[in-house]
Amino acid sequence: MISPKSEPLTSRWLHRWAQFTVLATFALLFLGSVVTTFRVGMADPIWPTYPWHLLLISWEEPSPGFIVEHAHRAAGYIVGCCVIVLAVWIAMKDSRRSVRWLGWLALASVILQGVLGGIRVRYHAILGPTLALFHGCFPQVVLGLLISLAVLTSPRWLAGQPRTGDGRAQHWAIGVVGLIFAQITLGAVLRHTGSGLGQRGHLLFAFALVLAVAWLWKLALEEPDRALLVPVAVLAAALAIQILLGVEAWIGKFVNQPPLEEQQISAGQAALRTVHVLMGYVVLSAGIIVAWKSHRQLATEAGWQASGNLEGAA
Repeated sequence: MISPKSEPLTSRWLHRWAQFTVLATFALLFLGSVVTTFRVGMADPIWPTYPWHLLLISWEEPSPGFIVEHAHRAAGYIVGCCVIVLAVWIAMKDSRRSVRWLGWLALASVILQGVLGGIRVRYHAILGPTLALFHGCFPQVVLGLLISLAVLTSPRWLAGQPRTGDGRAQHWAIGVVGLIFAQITLGAVLRHTGSGLGQRGHLLFAFALVLAVAWLWKLALEEPDRALLVPVAVLAAALAIQILLGVEAWIGKFVNQPPLEEQQISAGQAALRTVHVLMGYVVLSAGIIVAWKSHRQLATEAGWQASGNLEGAA
C-alpha cells in the first residue's frame, strides 16, 4: 500500500501539473489516432526533425497528412517535456519511494514510445508496418502510468484512508483494467492490420468487458459504504458510449465495404473512428481510477483542506 505524504500545498500544484500532463497526452493521442485513421504515418520519412519543423517550411507545399504527422510529433515533444518536469518534481518533493519510481517509469515509457515512433519512420522500408503496430499498442501503458500519477498526487488521495472490505471489488477492479488494456491493444491490432485476430479478439473482449463491469457494479452495490458506485457508474457510462461508437465504426469499416487498403475514408468515418479511439482511452482512465479508489477511501474536499491547514500550521 502506498502511504500518504504530509505536504498538501506542494502536492496540490504537483497534482495540477500531473492533470495538465494527462490532458496534453490526450491531445497527443487524438493526433496519433488521426494519423492512423488517414494512414499518414509515413507522410515524412525523415526522423528526427525539429519540434518546430512546421514553422520552417512553406505552408503551400505540404499535404494535410504531412501537417497532421508533424503536429503529432510536436505534441510528442510537448508531452515528453511535461513528463520530464513531472518525474523530476515528484523525485524532489514526494517522499513515497514507490511513487518516485512510478514517475521515472512514466518518463521511461514516454521515451520508449517516442523512440518506437522514430524507428517506425526510419525503418519502415525494411520492417513494414510491424513497428507501427508496436507504436500503436504502447500508448495505453503511457496513459495508464500518467493517470495513476495524477491520482496518487491528489490531495484527496493523500488525506484518505485505506478502504476496508473483503477485497473482492479491489481484485475485480484490477481485472477490469487488464481487460481494458487487452481490448485497446486488440483494437490497435485491428486498426493497423485489419487481421482476423484483431477483429475476433476485439469483438469478444468487448463482450467480456461488459460482463466484467456489470459484475463490478454488483460488487460495489454489496459493499457497506457503496463508495465505488459513482466511479463504477462513470466507467459503465463511458463503456456504453464506447460500445455504440464501436458498432458504428465496425459497420462503416467492415459491412459491405471493399478491402481496407482500397477504402476511401470520409470525414464522417474519420471523426467516428477517432472519437472511438479516444473514448477507449477514457474508459481506460475511468477503469484505472476505479481500481485505485477501490483500495483507498478518499477524503472529502473539506476533510483534506482541513488537513492541509493543520499540517501547514504545524
